[in-house]
Amino acid sequence: MDSQRGRSGHRFNRVVTLLVVGAWLLLLGFLLKDHYVSQVADIADSVRISGVESDDWFLIRIRGAYSGFGRSRQFKKGDGWRIVDDLRISLNLQGSVKPVKIVNQSEVDKDFRLKSFHVKVSTGIISFEHRGRMEDQTLVMELPKIQGGGTKRLKLAEIPRMSRSLGLPVPLTGLNVGEKITMPIFDPMDGNKWEARIYVLEKAEMLQSGQKVEAWKVKAVYRTLEVTMWVDGQGKLLKGIMPLGITVIRADRSEIAQELSSTRELPELLSLTAVPLEGTVPDPVTLRELKIEVVTGRELQIPSDNVRQAYADGMISLKREKLPKPTYSLPCTDSAREVELSPSRFVRSDHPDIVKKAREIVGTETNPVKAGRLITEWVYKYLQKVPTPAVPDAYTVLQTRQGDCNEHAVLAAALARAVGLPAQIAVGLVYLNEGFYYHAWVTYWAGSSWFSADPLLNAMPVDPTHIALLFGDVDKHVNVLSFLGRLRFRLVAAE
Repeated sequence: MDSQRGRSGHRFNRVVTLLVVGAWLLLLGFLLKDHYVSQVADIADSVRISGVESDDWFLIRIRGAYSGFGRSRQFKKGDGWRIVDDLRISLNLQGSVKPVKIVNQSEVDKDFRLKSFHVKVSTGIISFEHRGRMEDQTLVMELPKIQGGGTKRLKLAEIPRMSRSLGLPVPLTGLNVGEKITMPIFDPMDGNKWEARIYVLEKAEMLQSGQKVEAWKVKAVYRTLEVTMWVDGQGKLLKGIMPLGITVIRADRSEIAQELSSTRELPELLSLTAVPLEGTVPDPVTLRELKIEVVTGRELQIPSDNVRQAYADGMISLKREKLPKPTYSLPCTDSAREVELSPSRFVRSDHPDIVKKAREIVGTETNPVKAGRLITEWVYKYLQKVPTPAVPDAYTVLQTRQGDCNEHAVLAAALARAVGLPAQIAVGLVYLNEGFYYHAWVTYWAGSSWFSADPLLNAMPVDPTHIALLFGDVDKHVNVLSFLGRLRFRLVAAE
């Protein structure tokens, strides 16, 4: 790959998955997968769930600029509730404004435990859809034919609670300052249940459409993310401050109509995720080693892989690794690599079309390093490189033949696993124009170590400006938000 191609390739990075899933937590309660863990304590007995019907509208802004609106409705149906959340937002992807529509419909019981759900995310180019229902203690999930179809039945230890798209996971009333509330939330992205911790910070008054409203300021911690919210006495959202300068404010329809006519330019989303760098990195294509000091954000846990990246005492050391010698022949049968060999909700390596294409690409090759290169090069050539505001699903990517770094990585990982080559997605940062930006690539298993590849840039191994922040499937990408906006780097040495 020549230098010019490598530099231009970086321009296809994207942050839409992070914004949709992380910043607004819009997909919490939407997408369910393979496991269910019930080791978390339930909501405290002293906390009550509000039983009030509602129909609320919200303004969504990014760094003060109007991005869109949302409507959340909650109304009685039988002895339970029907919830309909409808969000329309616009995102500036490298100068091109893309519309995103997210609609979630669910039915829950009186305690907000799941009966059924249907979510659809559409961008005008790509749609993502998922639906499911409870049958006694079994969760039945269905995928549309456009995403390859299929049904999964999962026996659950208990029925999960479903969260709202905007605001607290469930509408809580009876809040007290200083109170800490822990509740189990079914994670729609990785299929596990985890703790949402809510801290009631203070009681305050807020202006709502020109009138003072009694409110409670709370801090909600979801995994590694922190969201500050103001809620009313019924636990309904008044205002939320999300990562990356995103705010959600309850408003009436006239306020939204007024915002629609505003001319403030949306900030470019790639720039929102930038990690500033003091110093200038030489051409990544010729770079062998890089040493970077973490000026701010040292408390964050940056991983060391003992191959190409090490982190200690606030210093990140990176080098261009040598491709390892494989110690096995495909397919891999190592039980320790079961997770990286198994299909998942987005890395759909068991779909017949993925399996067929993977076998065509790899052919009779059994060398895992050579197979990794064949897959990486094929994905690079096959996909048109465009910013794609959608949740990446390997089957859908194979059909649409386009995407950015996330789509390239998820398809490469699925093709690799389909032929028995363990693969995982690396999510982190890459250098471009005097800063570091969000990026995703893959690592393959050689038998004694992992080796890296970037299908978007057709690079194997990756250059030393790739800084991995975490490894895992698409469901883990949201955790990168805990790094963005908190990191600042200084160049120490480049060779």
